[in-house]
Amino acid sequence: MSGQAPSTALIQLIISFSDQKTKSHQHWKRKIEAKHAGHECAQKQTCPLCTQDKRCIWCREEKVCKKYCFPYSDCKFSSMFWANCNVDLFGLVMLILIVVLVIAFFWYCLAYYFYMQERMAFYYARNGQVPDYNWNATGYY
Repeated sequence: MSGQAPSTALIQLIISFSDQKTKSHQHWKRKIEAKHAGHECAQKQTCPLCTQDKRCIWCREEKVCKKYCFPYSDCKFSSMFWANCNVDLFGLVMLILIVVLVIAFFWYCLAYYFYMQERMAFYYARNGQVPDYNWNATGYY
């Protein structure tokens, strides 16, 4: 039994070391791919060619294709184009914001409607009577 414990610990140590080595390898592989993507983006000279690649953005002011790195793109937010040349990134963000606000307003109205229905049912149940409307009334009060 005591002979098994050190060998198990040794196996776990080897597995742990190989996992770290794999993670390090993946890290360097991603860095190399990122540099390669930046070089590929720089070679594209037009907006349609640039925006076909999802890793690239087109900067309208500089008329340059750059690697997509949002906070560090050195391009104004209102002149960045990503995935199309018709709507800039600012317009895309505003469109998403408007859709979220419309959905939130719809849910608010729906929740308010159900809240009022529950409140009216509680009110009528508490008073013991449901109002009766006179549909044949001819005048206003």
